[in-house]
Amino acid sequence: MIEFAEPVKTVEQASRQVDANKIVKSIVMIDSNGNPLLALAPARNMVSHKKLKKLLDVNDVRLASYDEVLQTSGYPAGGVPPFNEIKRVIADPKILSHETIIVGGGDVDKLLEVRTKDVIEISNAQVVDITQNGMSHSHRTRA
Repeated sequence: MIEFAEPVKTVEQASRQVDANKIVKSIVMIDSNGNPLLALAPARNMVSHKKLKKLLDVNDVRLASYDEVLQTSGYPAGGVPPFNEIKRVIADPKILSHETIIVGGGDVDKLLEVRTKDVIEISNAQVVDITQNGMSHSHRTRA
């Protein structure tokens, strides 16, 4: 368990104590049928709503609200671990490039380092490319 003195809201904050390239975000989303899903992706990559919609064969996907995150995962937004109440988990293959990854630790001031293969096995994640091609938070420019 990696604990911080204050809530960790950005990759930059977390990178003061951990390798930012190993951070994997657990994003709670809701599909157009009202069903939750958990998307696991490198922290610096953006999840492609278009790829998820096609994969899930739904009209739309959206980020869950703070209340929906807590209600569906059992954890607060910003602290969601990959092991939670959500049964439909999709992991981007880019997270497999590290033997261990750093994930939400159950609260906004905690992170957890875990073996990547354990995350995939325990969450029963489907491994599919779900990130936007060539786009990351640190390289995005405004139009």
